[in-house]
Amino acid sequence: MKEYILSNAEAKMVDEYTISQLGIPGKQLMKTAGNFVTLKAKLFLKHLPGSRIDVFCGTGNNGGDGFVAAAELQDMGAFVNVWIVGDKEKIQGDALYFFKECEKEYVAVDTINKKEDLKKLEKLHETDLIIDALLGTGFRGQVEGILADVIGLINEIEHPVQHPVLAVDIPSGIDGDTGKVGGIAIKAMKTVTMGFLKRGLLYNDGPKYAGQIFLADLKYPDESFSVLDSPTYYYHKYDLVHVFPDIPYNAYKNLMGKVLVIAGSKGMTGAAYLASMAAQKSGAGLVINAIPESLNSIMEMKLTEVMTWPVPESKEQTFCPESMALLEEKINWADVIVFGPGVSGTESVMEFGRKLLTKTNKPIIIDADGLKIFVDNLELMKSHPNLIITPHMGEFGRLLKKEPDEIRVDRITFAKEFVKEYKCQLLLKGAHSISINKDMTTAINSTGNPALATAGSGDILSGIIAGFIAQGIDKFEAVTAAMAVHGYAADLATREFGIRGLTATDLLKYIPMVLREFDKVGV
Repeated sequence: MKEYILSNAEAKMVDEYTISQLGIPGKQLMKTAGNFVTLKAKLFLKHLPGSRIDVFCGTGNNGGDGFVAAAELQDMGAFVNVWIVGDKEKIQGDALYFFKECEKEYVAVDTINKKEDLKKLEKLHETDLIIDALLGTGFRGQVEGILADVIGLINEIEHPVQHPVLAVDIPSGIDGDTGKVGGIAIKAMKTVTMGFLKRGLLYNDGPKYAGQIFLADLKYPDESFSVLDSPTYYYHKYDLVHVFPDIPYNAYKNLMGKVLVIAGSKGMTGAAYLASMAAQKSGAGLVINAIPESLNSIMEMKLTEVMTWPVPESKEQTFCPESMALLEEKINWADVIVFGPGVSGTESVMEFGRKLLTKTNKPIIIDADGLKIFVDNLELMKSHPNLIITPHMGEFGRLLKKEPDEIRVDRITFAKEFVKEYKCQLLLKGAHSISINKDMTTAINSTGNPALATAGSGDILSGIIAGFIAQGIDKFEAVTAAMAVHGYAADLATREFGIRGLTATDLLKYIPMVLREFDKVGV
């Protein structure tokens, strides 16, 4: 089953449907969630009997998960203190049921309602483990009052193991949708999240505060997720197993696909080289790099397997509308086209790019400078049925007329709304990259590392996408798989080069190393 990533609203929808329509009791889900917290606490401590564990519980369902774990850990021989932050009388429903189970196990329970109560925590530094079950994923806004005081105290305790905190579902104070801190948040060493990943664990402050994340399988039936209009899921490197078709034993160049890379300008031939070589190394049978004619001799020295195709150029040595006369033949020849890496942003290039969109309905990947043709003209995107764009956050911000930081707060929502409006296929780059199909199905990348923050990395990604589409892989699958392969190659490359020293050229070497894991020769 796919590893879903849900917003707060989607999580609530799935839970309500599972309980009310599929007949799975809420107590069962809460009990299973608490069991996983217990398991992770045991692994955290290694020797449980005699350990001191402090469980901080809110009055909602997140606190209920904490009550389950507290009773179980006490039964296993730990010394457990439950601290209820807030009005104990507000506990209700399934959480109340498991609170009473705590009382049956004679777990020490106390409440913290006011500043004077903080004195009760003066020996908290003696704890072996803190379990944070204060606030769930539904939290929004700012943490205030006694709750903020308690979180501050937990974060400040001096302990031989820094922050010996296990968070339940999401660190308290982190917005489940955005991952932003609401004034103050629990800083956890580990987080066990229930049933499915939450957006806030992956973005903004979420990863830093969550620490190591564990996904607890609450045994939701597949049908639970049928209520989602446009599912979002985590894409892992093992998902690549199902992407690549067998390679026929009698394969030949044309069968493996033809890519036309329209890239490069004076001072930026490296971008054309990287995109072209990435397409070749991704399995395309034939790749042609169209280049402004005065730069052709440079590209012939840079490229060996990739062919070059010089075309008429502007006085700035860029593509221009007159370039199209010699390009139409190769546009008709190609299975897929890349436009944008290193083409510069002159008006003649923009005119050329807009004209290019009218010349073919074949899949076209537009990246880097090529994206500038859509600035102040987003409706142009609707004119092409097979458009794929791959902006990074700065480029996406220019398209939307928004600051990148504004988009980062809730990038999944911004990206989905964009695709819904403009009917293109989008790969929004950045940790974690987001691939969205026209039907709004969304894949979030799990591979990659900061080494990809280097010049030319995006050019390589465009080339990989083109190489996969040329081989007949479905466009959304190709984009999503390219995103994962790109990141996986960087993960392998850093073992040799580290993070700071890795260049895009180094990365090219690792694309075939990733793909060989999935090579299958058919009959």
